[in-house]
Amino acid sequence: MLDLASYALFADLREEQRCQLLDQHRVLRFMAGRPLLHEQDDGQGLFLFLQGIAKVRSIDVEGQEVVLSLLGPGDLCGEMAILQGAPRSADVICLTDCELVLLRAAPFQALLHQEPRLALALARLEARRLQNLNRRFVRRESSAAARLLQVLEDLATRTAPEAPPTAPIPPLPQRELAALSGLARETASRTLVRLRRQGLVEQMPGGRLRLVSCEQRGGAGLERRGPNRPPEVAPTPRISGETVDVMAYRR
Repeated sequence: MLDLASYALFADLREEQRCQLLDQHRVLRFMAGRPLLHEQDDGQGLFLFLQGIAKVRSIDVEGQEVVLSLLGPGDLCGEMAILQGAPRSADVICLTDCELVLLRAAPFQALLHQEPRLALALARLEARRLQNLNRRFVRRESSAAARLLQVLEDLATRTAPEAPPTAPIPPLPQRELAALSGLARETASRTLVRLRRQGLVEQMPGGRLRLVSCEQRGGAGLERRGPNRPPEVAPTPRISGETVDVMAYRR
């Protein structure tokens, strides 16, 4: 039986409360590329990720995809529609094969009214997501390399709860890396080649990628920023004439 105690959102609940949430739950599996949720769908339940990575995206008025966030093991999705009593606000598309638990809305809503600890844990989750969304919008002004490095780190840390930034990243089509970075596909491809040559990204067997450690990045031609730069911004490598902020994208 699924143990919700291993997931941070539900760790502080009593065993009978976790069993309440699992009432008539279903385990679902989706292949990479399949939609999990569609924008404007009715919110009939919420999903807990067990395995895999998905993107939350919307389509703007010009028909362009806007990626809002990434989801991985331990993440919840679909809860906003339940909280608001409104249709889904975005699409959720599987980037890799995914395994999820579908939880019924009614037990979740009832427990939210009864248990302040669950409400507080959910509020913290939403606060982290808002913070991550703010960072994504700030990152739009960054260089192509800085954007791609941040996306690779986001993907690595979504592979498992508490996964480090250097965790292996599942193989993804370059069009997906480009969309996640907000770059043209050709730009993303050229930038990834430069990052590999610079030693900031490692190619692994099976098409996987891995960011090198901070210590290794420090040996890749880093230079300190001048006194007029923000003090919290850490070393930057120079790639093909382009200064790339490796550490600031982690703020």
